[in-house]
Amino acid sequence: MSRLLRATFILFASTSATAAQRGPRPAIADSSARRIMARVGNAPAAVWFRDVLRQSHGPQPRAKLDELADSLTSRAIDPGSARRDSEAYNQAVEAVLALLQAGAIRGQSGTPYAGAFDRLVTVHRQARSFYVRHTALAAMLATSHSRAVDYLQRVVESSDSTARGALGFLTLDADGGSPVSITPTTAEQQQSVSALKALASGGRVTGPEVAEDLAHWLRRYRLEHPSGGPL
Repeated sequence: MSRLLRATFILFASTSATAAQRGPRPAIADSSARRIMARVGNAPAAVWFRDVLRQSHGPQPRAKLDELADSLTSRAIDPGSARRDSEAYNQAVEAVLALLQAGAIRGQSGTPYAGAFDRLVTVHRQARSFYVRHTALAAMLATSHSRAVDYLQRVVESSDSTARGALGFLTLDADGGSPVSITPTTAEQQQSVSALKALASGGRVTGPEVAEDLAHWLRRYRLEHPSGGPL
């Protein structure tokens, strides 16, 4: 697991642990999206901001939540984030982690923000940093597992630079692990296994390293499941 994804895991796990310890509704929660983002500043992964996005202290207008999420998306796709030694890059990573926290289907208090997955797709398609795009793929599995598996499968079959990472996330998920701290259910694992089988039999994986990784998974799967049935 890359340093960036380890940081993602640590941040998500630490905020999950404090989810039950939230205090009273902060006054800023009732402010406009613009004022909230000004208060967020350089800390979009702050617990209070996560609680606003997840409506942990009470309902928020969907339009307001969308405006906040769009602001995070803009940070994540900032052209300046292409340089890993830039403040824009740090802000882009933090924005993706904030979208992950907002949309996580398990492990957090409140209600998952329904628009997180679509914005992570936007980040993956438009961000200038490979590492930011890579992290957006990982975050998708925590926000909408079925849609994420379908999307990852398409990325694996593409010529995109993140194709190998997408395959890695699918195999990790199929093995019961997680690129973040949400462990997949048995049903979710099977979704990823089915996607990998479809990739192995579809003949549309063109990247040499990706195809090699997929073949390695297939060999291992057949050894571990000798009566697992045809692909």
